[in-house]
This record gives sequence, structure tokens and C-alpha cells, in this order.
Amino acid sequence: MLLLFATTPAVADTGSMSVEAIDAITRRPIDRVMVSAESRDGTLYSGATENGAVIIEDLPDGFFTFRAESAGYVTAVEPAVRVLERRTGRVRFELQPVLETPLSDTLEEVVVIGRAREADPFGTVSSSFMNREELRNAPGSGSDVMRALSGLPGLVSTGEFASFSVRGHGPRNNLIYVDGFPFQQVVHFEQTLGEEAEIVNGGRYSIFAPNAVSGAEFSPGGWSAEFGGRKASLLQFDVVDGAPSAVGSVRLDLAGLEFLYQGPSGFHDDTTMFVQARRFDFGQLFDLIGEDDIGSPVMTDVIVKTRTQFDDDDEFEFLLIYAPEESTRDVENVIAAVDEPEGIEDVSLLDEDQDLALVGGTWRRLFGSDGQWTNRVYVRGFDKVSSEGEAYPDLVPPGTPPEGVPVRDKLLTVREEETEFGWRSDVSVGNRFGLFTAGLHLASEDINYSTELREDWIQYLYNSDDPRPPGANYIVLQPDDINSVYDASETNYGVYGEQVFEWGDASLRAGLRYDYDGFTGESLVSPRLNFNTMISPYLSLSASAGIFYESPSTLVRAADPDNFDLENEELGHVSAGISYRFSDNWRVLVEAYYQQIDNRLVADSRTDLRVTNDGEGTNLGADFVLTREFADGWTADLVYAWNRFRVDDNDGRGEYDWDFNREHFVSLGGRWEINERWQLGARWKYGSGQPIDRYIVHDDVLAPFPPVRYSQEFTAKNVDRDDAFHSLDVRVDYRRPVGPIDLVLFLDVLNVYGGPTGEPPELNILTGELISDEEEALPLMGLIVEYAW
Repeated sequence: MLLLFATTPAVADTGSMSVEAIDAITRRPIDRVMVSAESRDGTLYSGATENGAVIIEDLPDGFFTFRAESAGYVTAVEPAVRVLERRTGRVRFELQPVLETPLSDTLEEVVVIGRAREADPFGTVSSSFMNREELRNAPGSGSDVMRALSGLPGLVSTGEFASFSVRGHGPRNNLIYVDGFPFQQVVHFEQTLGEEAEIVNGGRYSIFAPNAVSGAEFSPGGWSAEFGGRKASLLQFDVVDGAPSAVGSVRLDLAGLEFLYQGPSGFHDDTTMFVQARRFDFGQLFDLIGEDDIGSPVMTDVIVKTRTQFDDDDEFEFLLIYAPEESTRDVENVIAAVDEPEGIEDVSLLDEDQDLALVGGTWRRLFGSDGQWTNRVYVRGFDKVSSEGEAYPDLVPPGTPPEGVPVRDKLLTVREEETEFGWRSDVSVGNRFGLFTAGLHLASEDINYSTELREDWIQYLYNSDDPRPPGANYIVLQPDDINSVYDASETNYGVYGEQVFEWGDASLRAGLRYDYDGFTGESLVSPRLNFNTMISPYLSLSASAGIFYESPSTLVRAADPDNFDLENEELGHVSAGISYRFSDNWRVLVEAYYQQIDNRLVADSRTDLRVTNDGEGTNLGADFVLTREFADGWTADLVYAWNRFRVDDNDGRGEYDWDFNREHFVSLGGRWEINERWQLGARWKYGSGQPIDRYIVHDDVLAPFPPVRYSQEFTAKNVDRDDAFHSLDVRVDYRRPVGPIDLVLFLDVLNVYGGPTGEPPELNILTGELISDEEEALPLMGLIVEYAW
């Protein structure tokens, strides 16, 4: 640690920045853009682009404000670009054209602070974009990209999982793309079997290293006709490109090791490369901290991306993602809890083995004066086997070795196997009205899923109307009701077209999407509308409307033969919003929305896995965001979301609040770049309680036979509310050059004061106790060693 504060050489090396400037609409490079870089002490460096690029050299280590100005374009500012010694970084400005409108004279210079790139310019005011620096330094993220999204409009994340819900929808309802490829499995340890909270809330850890994503674009509703397949939100990740100069880094973690490379490819002069390779063994970490009853999860991530510029009009990108994982909770993990004050709380035996891979290529070609044609070809493979069983540690004396504890291993096994070949072709071209975009998306999928229950299995959590033995306060899963095999090969395709009409200070994007779902035989038509207008240089309005469809997950469809013909859920969406900039750095936005859900999926009972399309629902709410954009070394935001999501299963019980509905959510965050060495960030979150079922706990339900077991009978659906959650996350980052390397140290403390998690208590079937999540702070530390050459 003494090296961390060692004296650096008196004469420091300098760095450089490669700056690109392109038209945000036509994607063409822009010449003669004046680019300036201003240091914190006011020193100015500048240059002009040629063929859309310029390199600004001899920049000292530290933070700079980069500014791009060109006649006919909105001036853009990126206020917190870090220049590092001995390396050439990259900044890309996507400049918005200034139209000839009644406001043109007052729009000669509109400074967009903190955004070299913006979200969809024709989308809603709630559409957002986070850059690389914001993602990797977000407080409470633990250097996990998925947790870094907290603070976006309509997005709720407790930090407990590497997932989020949007406007009351569940974590699995979000549509996710990686470099333009559809890719839903971006987190590790999304359990198929196990505790209900683990299954419905998503995974625990992102597949991306904190420095592997260059940007994340997010829309909570009302997005383009280009995208279909999910109904809650649209999230697009861009994996980092290579860089003009080579940088390698190693991150040391108690769970494992992570390696990153960004720079030239070494095999082609016009090809850059990014590589991520890491392996984390959390079982070793849990043993170290005395939490070995959790289990032994292990994850590996390999990501390779190359970018080749063939000429001014053609470029090609290659992307490889390989993200296997395995997780085991055996009888040793079960009985390890004997030494803890709470004793054994969970007797489940879990085993999971997963392979996940994506290989894709993207070719972009510019044609004419403003046309672009993008073709993506990919193959995605997913193979997962999950099993669950049960241990009986209370049937043997304390201290019995693991091999002496009775078990029923692998009672339930679920196999999931998918192979998808896809082609996505999209073209855009300007015309006298504005911009026309169209595309064709094909996906051929081979699916082989199976669910196998080896023998009858008693379950101690059940609903009052679930079928059960006469007089019993438990249910019994039986192979005849559970076992299922789903083997299918189908082709899905979608085609869309949309036109942007621009007049005066307003634009209207009208789109239509047609999808054919080969697994259901459905033809789905999705109209989409987006309207935007600028009332003044500081005030803009937006409105959106559209139909969005979501196909049942393959896991749901394959769970029971009666589910094979499930139809798509349908969501009708309308929204209206306002964005007002009341000073150079302060902006407020408000957006209200209403959604109507039809054909909603409804589970039948816990004794079988049947699902129907009998449900419906209504969802309305409003999002409020106050942002102090980055300037003078600091930024802050306040987010408030109100949501009312009601559903009806049409089973005679009437409406109830949906599972993920939080009526109120507040997030207050900020980040302070103290100097070129230190950064400090914090985020406080509050969410009102989620709906929970009313229940009864029954004693000794197997009497007069052993073992002693307790059960939980749910008597009414979502009629009560759980406790609210609130937490404070604080993060400190420190960077210092030591000779030829840079040392980066971060400390991210989640839930500093041990606030309540807001998760409902879980029944311990051995004792009848209701167990709440531990409310304690979680400090996460990391050390990164970087070397540039």
C-alpha cells in the first residue's frame, strides 16, 4: 500500500485524445469541426477535424472539458473527459443538426452539457444515455454495469440483484440489445429453480466488466418500431471499441481476477480490439467471510470485439461473448449454517451448469449523401441444466458428517437448450420529409426444453386454492402434473418502416412493425408514434403512442404441454412529457404514461406449471427527474417515480396490485471529482413496499410422522404491503501513476447504515420462523493495475 502514495517522477508524460465528429442523423464524418480541450486550470488546447477526426496531443494527465463546434450543428460539450499519461483516448461526438426554423436564430449555440452522444433524438424526453465514465464510477454499482443504471427515469433498482424493474413491470420484461444484437442473458446466476425471490428478481452479477461498456441507452417506453419482443423498457449496450494506443489492466478481487485489453489489434493496421477475460469463484469468497452456507457459484466471462475501417464508407465489427457459469449448493453448504447464530434456514440442494455464447458480425455501409445500410449476422447458443433436491439435517444428530445426512438429490431437473441464427438488416436514408428507416429481422430458433420430476415431492408454500391431499396443509408435486418436453424449431421474422416528418421546430416519427411469431403462428402489427417539438431553446415537449408485444418466455411455454399454444401479451402505451432547462446546468423533466395490458399471462397453481392468457391490467404513473449536469467538477440528480399497476386474472377475484408495483420511489445521487486523483459519489434510494400475499403459518404439518415441518398458506393475493426499503451507497475512487503503471483503487460501500431491504420474510420450514434479509452494510473493494504502451 505504500506504493500507492509513492512520489511520481518530476517530469510526467503526456497523453493524447482522438476525437471523432459525425452527423447524428446521417452518420457521416464532419470536417472543420472546431474541437477544444480545456483543463481544470483553464489551459486550452484545440484542433479541427479532417475526415471527421482530429488528434489533440500533449495533454497533461487530468480532467478536461471537450467542446465540439460547427456551423449548422448544436454545440456539444463533454465536461469530464479523463486524459491519462502515455495513452491515446477516444471521444466521439454525434452532433445534432440545427434545422432552419423560427427558433434557428436563438439556437445558434445550444450547449449540450455532458453529452457527446445523446439518446434517440426522436424518442421521448425520458430517453437517457449513460457514458462509460458514468457507468464505471456509479455509487452502489460495485463496479457492475447493471447496478450502475440506478437513477434513470422510471427505473427501480434496490441493489439486491443485478437487475431492475421499470414502471412496475418485472425484471424479465426488459428488452436488451448488445451492439445491436438481441441478447437477454446479460447477468449471471438467473436461477431457474430455488427460492421464489431468486427466480423472479433476476441474476446477481453482470457479464460485463465495469470498463467494458462504452455507453448504455435506455427508454422506459415509447421506443422506435425498429425494436420488438418485450414490453417494459429498451436497454442498449455498446461494448467498448479498441483504441489508438494499447492499454492493459488487471483487476484484483477476493473472488478472482479480471484482465482487459484495449488498443490496436496487432494483425491489421485499421483494426482495433477490445478483450475482456475474467473468472470469479464466489465459493472461495464465501468461505473466507464465513458465509459458506450460500453455495459455490463460479462464473467466467470472455468478450472479444474488433472494429475494422475498410474505407470511408465501410466498417466491420466482430463480437464474441462467452459466459459460462456453474453453481452448486450441496449438503456441506446446508449444514455449514449450524455454526451460525440463526442455524439452518434453507435445506435446498441446488446444482446449475450453464453455457452461453454469442458470435456476431456487423457490416455498416454508407451510401449516397445520407444513406446507411447495416447488416448484422449472429448465432447465439444457450445450454443450461438446473436441478433441485432437499436435505434432511434434522433427522440426524448435530455434528453428523455430510455423507451421513439423508438427502433426496436432483428431485426436479430442468434442461434448457437454445440455438438461434439471426440476420438483421436495417437501412436509413434522408428524403424531403426528413428521415426514412426500414428493416428486416430474421431469427431461426431450435429449442429443446424439458422438466422432469423424479418422484412425488412435498412443498410447504402453497395457495389456499391449490389442489392438495384431504386435510393436508401442504401440496404434493407429482410427475404426471410436472413433467414436460418441448422440442421445436421455428423461424420468427419482423419487418418495419418508419418516417420522420420534420416541420418548423417539430418532428413526428410514424412507424409500423409487423412480426410473425413462428411458435404461436401469430401475426402481430405494432403501430408506433413519437412527436417532439421545441417551444423555446430551453423548453421541449414529447408524446408517444404505440402497441408493444411480448412473447411468453421459452421456459414458461415449455413448462407444460397446455402452454405450448400461449399467445403474446399485448401492451398499449401512451405518454406525454416536458423537458425544461432553467439554467446552463440544471434541467427538469416530467413524463406521465398510461398502459393497457391484454392477454396477460396468469399462472394456474403451484401443483402444476400451467399458464393462461386470461389476465389483463392497467398501468399509469409519472416520472420526475431534476438533473444538475456535470460542471465545475460535480453532478447531481433527483428522481421520483409514482406508479399504480393493477391487474385482473379474470378468475372472479377482481383487481389487485401487481407484484412489482412500488407506489413511490425516490433516488438522490451525486458525484464529485475532487481532483485528478480522487472521486467521491453517493446515492440514496427509497422505495415504498411492494404488494405481498396474506398468509397463515401451520405447525408440524407432517404429524404424527417425522420430520417436523411448518408450512405457509397464502390466503389472499397482494392485499398487504411489505416494508419500504431505503439505503445509502457511497463510493470513493483513487487513481495514481506509479512509474510506468497506474494504480486505481475503489471502495464502494452498499447500504452504509444497514437500511431495510424491503424483501418479504421467508419461512424457515424447520422452525416456523419468518426470516428477514440481513440489514447490514456491504463494503466492496477493488484494485486495478493499468499499463499503457
